[in-house]
Formats: sequence, C-alpha cells, structure tokens
Amino acid sequence: MPTTAEGGTPAAAIEIEAYGKSDVGQVRDGNEDAFAIGDLDQGELWNGEGAAKRTGARGHLLVVCDGMGGASGGEVAAELAARTLWRELRASQDTDQPAVFARLLRRAVRVANARVFDESRREAALRGMGTTLSAAGVCGGHLVIAQVGDSRVYVLRAGVLVQVTRDQSLVQALVGAGQLTPDEARTSSVASAILQALGVGPDVEASLSLVELRRGDRVLLCSDGLHNQLGDLAINAILGTAASVKVAADTLVAAAHSAGGADNITALVAFVDGLGLPPPASEDDLPRFVEFDPDEEGARALHSTSYVVRRLAARVGIGDDPGGPVVPATGQHLALRHNATGPRPTIADVAGPASARLGSASARLAWWATVLGLAAVAALAGWWLAAR
Repeated sequence: MPTTAEGGTPAAAIEIEAYGKSDVGQVRDGNEDAFAIGDLDQGELWNGEGAAKRTGARGHLLVVCDGMGGASGGEVAAELAARTLWRELRASQDTDQPAVFARLLRRAVRVANARVFDESRREAALRGMGTTLSAAGVCGGHLVIAQVGDSRVYVLRAGVLVQVTRDQSLVQALVGAGQLTPDEARTSSVASAILQALGVGPDVEASLSLVELRRGDRVLLCSDGLHNQLGDLAINAILGTAASVKVAADTLVAAAHSAGGADNITALVAFVDGLGLPPPASEDDLPRFVEFDPDEEGARALHSTSYVVRRLAARVGIGDDPGGPVVPATGQHLALRHNATGPRPTIADVAGPASARLGSASARLAWWATVLGLAAVAALAGWWLAAR
C-alpha cells in the first residue's frame, strides 16, 4: 500500500521532474557552485544530465551550494556539503510528516557543516572555506527547505514568482530593520556580506521553512550569480514560459551569462504535478514564506518572519534578538561577497569616506559592511590562534 501524504492522498501521486545547470560565468576562473538532485526513495543521484522524474513518499532532494574560500576551497566546500547532505538524508528514516522531515533536514545540514569544517582544519590550503546552502525536499505535500547564506529558493504559481527563503545577508538584515527599502537594496552597488556560511564554524543554524505545494508549481533553486544578475522579473518570464525543466534551467543560466556573468551561475528547476496535490484554490492562493521552529509544535512552530535572520542580524547590532538560537550559529564569521566584475573588494573598497557614511543608502550599507568586516577579522583571528 503506498505511503500517504497529509490528508490521506497517496504520496506516489505527486510527480516531480527536475534538472540542474551550472556555469562558470564570464569572470571567474573556476566554478565554486555545486548542486545535487537525488531521489530519496530510490537512492539515485543525478548530476544534471537528463531530467529526473520520480514519484514516491519522499521524492526528490534538491540542493544548491555556492562555495567561498579562495583557490580550490570554495569548490571543495560546495561539493562536499551537497554530497554529505544527500548521504545523510538518504540514510535517514522514511517519513511523510513535513515537521519530522524538517528536523531530519536540519540534522543533515549540521552534519554537512561539521564535515566541511573538519576538512578545512585538516588541510591548510582549505582553511576558511565555506559555502551557502539551499536545500529542498518534498514531503507530505510540502516543500521543506533549509537555508544557509544567500542562495535562494523561488516558487512560481499562477504566473506569480515568490521567494520562499530569506537571504541571510547584511542587505536583508537592513531591509528587515527598516534601514533600507527593498528598492534601495536592489539598486545598491555596494558589496554585501552574508551573515553566516556553512563550514566556517563548528556548528550552524539553518533556517527551515515550509511551503504548501499546488499542482503545477514550478520551483527554482539558484545561486546569487543568477538572481543578482537577472532579477525577479526576468526569472519569472523565463521560468513561466519554459516548456520543460531542461529548457528552463538552460535558458536561465544562458540569460545570466549573457547579462554579464559576473559570478558562477547555477539553476536547479523542478516542475511539480500529480493528482496528489490540489490545484490553486484561487488567484490569491499563492506560496508564502513560513519559517519552521523545530523546538515548537503546532501553530507556535510557524512564523511569517525569519527568526534565524533576526538572530544573526542582532549579533552584529541590527535590530532586536527574538530569542536564543536552537544551536550555536556562525554569525560571527562573515564572508565578504561581491556582485561586480574584478577582484573581491577589501574593507577599504566598501567603506567609503567617513563623512558620507550616513548620507545615502549605499553609504549606510558601506558603514555596516565596515563594522561587520572588522568583527569578522577579529573573530577569524581568534579562531586561527585557537587552532594553532
């Protein structure tokens, strides 16, 4: 008898087709992005060649990682994190309960973090490496997501594109605190910093979120080399008109490459279908961001804002701390990111003149980047001395 999703619908009636594409872009020498598409029920892993289409109780695991760390460190961190996450979840218990799956996903993320962190301590050439991680699994009619860093997950439904993750970044923290508007954040030319990354500390706190799926949903996981280059309008147009998952992923990556390709570019696309899912109830039945607190039950576990982002932001002086983390987070370890061509920026590059710090949105962002960068230097120096 087939496993049932919530509501008694056979989980095998949910169909998922997925395809991934990654490209080095026009500026980078190597590709530090990695992705994985795995079928948790069948134990099969794809590398993007050919669309994966399966049904089952747990279905697909989709993972995108964007590595950092110089030399080969970013590439190693991203690949190691994606494969470790896959192996841990593949070996975990079967479940059709989204809350249980979310807790298993959190555990797998922490194992992947420990694996990358341990590897960086063993190899001197890999010291300081880390990676973002966006992972999504299908369970009980829900998309269950784990987020670390600023890669993203989107869901397109009825022509509306919704970002169902929250960037763990300086820009997002300032927007959440009301110090930047969304428009200012989108148009800012100042480099951003992510508030945590997987593998740079002994533990990490992933943001877990749940999305109720509908028949016909289209899901995109992507690195910032895609969403920064294209923007939501272009992503919506391409994802909504593509005839297949392969066409969607290939076209998104090609468009980002043609638009400048300032970073590595990765797109992982999934089409969700099957009678096991209801169609959208109305034009207002859109996906939304809902963060899941694994320490709570029922309605208390669900939040419309990201408590993880708020905790990380509070550690660097932005906004209020909503409460203690579930596990120690790596908010102390910042990774300066950039969106433009050329070498990675230094603190001096993004700080700007002191007299202009409070004069504009970009200047305010630069001021915070300076504060965060100095905090990062101090924290990393302490870690390095302790590790000697």
